[in-house]
Amino acid sequence: MLRSGILLFAFSLMPSTVWAENYFEQIGWVEPNSAVEYQYPQQLEELYRSNDNQLIWFDLHQSSQLEFQLELIDKAGISPILSKQLNQLRYLRNSNLWYQYDLLATDTLLAYMSYAELAKQYGKTWFFEEKITQPLPLPSEAALADLKGSMQSQQLDALIDTYTPDDDSYQALISTYLRIASRIYDVVPLYTQSTRLKRVGDILESREALLQRLEQVDVDLVGIEREIGYYDNQLEDAVKQFQRIHGLKADGIIGPNTIRWLNKSSKDRLKIIAVNAERSRIWPEQRNTIIVVNVPGYEMEYWFAGEQVFKSQVIVGRQKRPTPVMTSNLDSVILNPTWNVPWKIMVEDIIPAVQQDPNYLDKQNIKIIKSWTSSQIINPNMIDWYHTHPKAFPYRMRQMSGANNALGLYKFNTPNDRAIFLHDTPSKHLFEQPSRAFSSGCVRVKDADQLAALLLANQGLNLEEIQQITTQDNKSIPLRERIPVHIIYQTAWSEEGKVQYRDDIYRLDY
Repeated sequence: MLRSGILLFAFSLMPSTVWAENYFEQIGWVEPNSAVEYQYPQQLEELYRSNDNQLIWFDLHQSSQLEFQLELIDKAGISPILSKQLNQLRYLRNSNLWYQYDLLATDTLLAYMSYAELAKQYGKTWFFEEKITQPLPLPSEAALADLKGSMQSQQLDALIDTYTPDDDSYQALISTYLRIASRIYDVVPLYTQSTRLKRVGDILESREALLQRLEQVDVDLVGIEREIGYYDNQLEDAVKQFQRIHGLKADGIIGPNTIRWLNKSSKDRLKIIAVNAERSRIWPEQRNTIIVVNVPGYEMEYWFAGEQVFKSQVIVGRQKRPTPVMTSNLDSVILNPTWNVPWKIMVEDIIPAVQQDPNYLDKQNIKIIKSWTSSQIINPNMIDWYHTHPKAFPYRMRQMSGANNALGLYKFNTPNDRAIFLHDTPSKHLFEQPSRAFSSGCVRVKDADQLAALLLANQGLNLEEIQQITTQDNKSIPLRERIPVHIIYQTAWSEEGKVQYRDDIYRLDY
């Protein structure tokens, strides 16, 4: 602390270049017993010496920009190490300890650049599995060269931008984050109501609180009267807008789920936005030819030649059998597929069902086969189901093609070691539900016939002609070009100028 005071005093009295060159050539920039912890002390020495032994952060706007990126990482809970450095930076700034601040800002910028470079490779682990608890390696040589160039031109803000996502959805998330953060200390009452449900015409005991809560997520309230005490048609339109923003059934009925989202705190919303802003670093940037499934959004998009040609609702894995974040390639469309029942489903679901109902296999058109490499069919009547331990069951099960097949009439094959793929479903009524986490991990696609037709048409094939030839036969149609399939997990994103929020169905945001 004494040294820093002497340094600040000396800086104020002497020409910085001459004094710094004489002083730091003898002593060095990083104090041996500094209370501030630096991750890259040797690299700091080299950087400051290469900068003519000058301080680097002369523009507080640039250092504030770095602090904001660290704030997002901190709010997202990704790295205790970077969170600690952010807290130290703020302390040094508030204490006017600019020498230590300058060194720590440069040290932290190195860590941020390394984080940004490695996010594509390790982000899936960082954002969904394990936090960053160990110091990151130095950024690449190219990144260090960029840093040195930006130091000389005093354009560190442009450098930080280079290592930060810049797509429209990210920018919309950041704009919303800043708007909410600017009002974080506003006192907004919780919305309450005297009955479980409220409909148009009902008395609203907390109408003003409801309006203030709607304003928090930028719902359009133009033309809505504030002085009346009941639920009118204009307010219902605003509530429906709010429900759509949060993936709820847009029926205008104010019930428990709508109230839960209405009373979501600003702190929680900032957390949600920060987590998803950082996750955007790992999602696919190109939208040439690609399929993207957003699990919490219960939606998928198919892009071809740079245009979105298909968008559909999907059903994803339930909590105990979640659909994983992953990337695969769609290589074929299978018509009238059979279903090789996964071992876990066979053990946990089907064998117990057969023990309860001996006719279950016939009803579901399921055959027992000796193994996946054998076509030998085992007579189910030869099996002692009541004394069979499911985990010791020696055979495999295959559901044959047909109206009741769990995969429906179309399977979109994406070979991977998790056996996760997209498919049709006979249970189409489930698409009517706003929350659709019902499957055992695979993704069920609404209007799968339309997707199949588009996939084949874009490969120069005609689905109707193929179906006329194959009738009810199981047939695999290979695609000439494989299509990347990205299964992502995004609980907040921008759509038509509004940030959309969805429930964290697998509890991965915390």
